[in-house]
Amino acid sequence: MNMPGKKIILSLLAVVVVLGGASILWQTGLLPLVPGQEADVAFADTTGVDEPDTEKDDPDAEPQEKPIPVELCLVEGRGISSYYRAASVIEADRLVELVSRTSGRVHVLNVEEGDWVTEDQILAELENDRERIQLRKAVLNLSDKKRQLDRSREMLAEELISQQEFDDMDSAWQMAKAERDLAGINLEDTRIRASFEGRITERMIVPGQQLATNSPAFTIGDFTPLRVRVHLPEAIARKVAQGQRVLVSPEAVDNPLEAIVERISPVVDPATSTVRLTLLLDESADGARVGGFVKVRITTDEHHEALAIPKIALVEDGALRSVFVAEADTVRKVEIETGLYDESHVEILEGLFEGDFVVTMGQGGLRTGSRVEALNGEAVGYSQAPVIEEDPAADSGDLTAMATTE
Repeated sequence: MNMPGKKIILSLLAVVVVLGGASILWQTGLLPLVPGQEADVAFADTTGVDEPDTEKDDPDAEPQEKPIPVELCLVEGRGISSYYRAASVIEADRLVELVSRTSGRVHVLNVEEGDWVTEDQILAELENDRERIQLRKAVLNLSDKKRQLDRSREMLAEELISQQEFDDMDSAWQMAKAERDLAGINLEDTRIRASFEGRITERMIVPGQQLATNSPAFTIGDFTPLRVRVHLPEAIARKVAQGQRVLVSPEAVDNPLEAIVERISPVVDPATSTVRLTLLLDESADGARVGGFVKVRITTDEHHEALAIPKIALVEDGALRSVFVAEADTVRKVEIETGLYDESHVEILEGLFEGDFVVTMGQGGLRTGSRVEALNGEAVGYSQAPVIEEDPAADSGDLTAMATTE
């Protein structure tokens, strides 16, 4: 083969190789079919008529966060007090055990537990036939001695008897009088009487029961007024004043009762290093019962115009205490240091400033940066900044301009 023929064959082979390589590059997308097609594709992608729904077309796209409804409160100054709490029981003004002063069998039982009784009322009576007869005999003897004494006085006036004989008759009359009184005491010992006005709290005898001397029969209590005795550490007792009002909360009563510090012991119990306080309950303390368990709350310190928030706003994690502070439409978690507590509020020493707004309800699912919606914003004076929504049309226009520029 001549030289020109070889050149033609080599040229044809080179063209075939170039075309084959271009075809492979085009199929793999590394080479556009027509110059300028890449820009047209970009333009077509950004200027489509229908915008894709990211939530439907892209399952991996994160949904837009919805605001969490919360309630807020304003951090402001208020009076707040600290308390010391103790436990005790309610005591009657007087609670006395009545006993039998003699031995005998119970014959009459006049009262039952819970009955109100008056002073000197007969509660029970032992068999006392013998004592009644002895008293009647003593009374008759005394009457006889009295007649003899009167006759002797007349005879002395007429000088029919001597002064010595009259004195002997007077002594006999005095002796008969003492015997009558002693018989009356013996009869009275068979009766168990109320020593003061009150209520029977316990009955320990039944009819027919044989009692020995000093056997317990009843317990009687005087419930006006009621008292509570508590023991406080010496350092705490120094902060309490006589006449100070305290709150007493019986277990069976929904609302706390008021009491005052009636007495403060002047000595410290060396065994416990405590001081005894006697509290006098208000006379209108309905529902309080003697022996009932109570919790006592005594004010020991008080701060005026202290920075405070409701206790329900606290988020406790072990020893750490924090709150969520609202700022515009989001919140941030702030650690705080607390001071005094009262029934509803807690004093803030560090972490917050007057005028801040803290979340009081709904903080369970919050974290720093969470979007919130203040349900009571208008009531507490909280102005929530409007949320600027992104305009999808504006974003599409920007993309179109970028594609056109390219």
